[in-house]
Amino acid sequence: MRAYGYGDPAGGRDGVTTRMAAGNLEGPAYRLRSASDAAWPSGVAYGRREGAWTRIGGGFRAVARLIVPVGVLLMAFIAVYLYLDTPVAILGSASWLTVGHLLVPCCFLSVHLTNRRYGPSYALAQVVVTLAIAVAFIMFAVPRLGVLVPFKIVPELRSAFAFGGAFLGASFLSIVVFDGARGPRWWTAPLFGLLSAVVLFCLIYYPAAYAGVAVWTGKMLTHMELLCGIAILLLIPYWSLRAIVRPMPGFGGY
Repeated sequence: MRAYGYGDPAGGRDGVTTRMAAGNLEGPAYRLRSASDAAWPSGVAYGRREGAWTRIGGGFRAVARLIVPVGVLLMAFIAVYLYLDTPVAILGSASWLTVGHLLVPCCFLSVHLTNRRYGPSYALAQVVVTLAIAVAFIMFAVPRLGVLVPFKIVPELRSAFAFGGAFLGASFLSIVVFDGARGPRWWTAPLFGLLSAVVLFCLIYYPAAYAGVAVWTGKMLTHMELLCGIAILLLIPYWSLRAIVRPMPGFGGY
């Protein structure tokens, strides 16, 4: 992802940024934007090589920027886990669905807010770092803490890996879609990003978790329909947070 932030053989950084801000995303010049598209600092001359301390400082700033996004995504994962055993009674025949199942789009919402603020490279880093922390916790902390803290639900290893793989794949697609759909209409990027995320998540998760051991097609379609409806409703909190989570320079204010 980071490689998309450097170089442009089709007309230069300013030309691509201008075309993307205007909504013209067609042609071979399109690439994902990143924080490197921001305006050059006035105190740095073009072509001057960065010093070691500058690079180190940039690394620390990048890590600091990820603290809040990773924390928010971790809390969303924890909410999904805590409510995995809370059925949604109003669904009747689909009582196998729980509140945890319906909270999955909230995880993608946090990724899109990071994408809005810092761009696709930081959003992908948020997903990778959060999944790495979650996997490390499941593999090393749960066996040791299980004696002291009884976990209500311990997902099967296949189901856990299916969730992680589905979330990673769906997040990558939604990050690309969100970045490509950024524009003057504020709702296009989050709407298409969330819908693509929940659809691909279900298409990956259910076959990976249940193929060969249970009937899963009906459950997948029901879950997908509900998640698409929730994705549309999540435009409300996204709209309310736009004034707080503003894009950095270089993203056209979208």
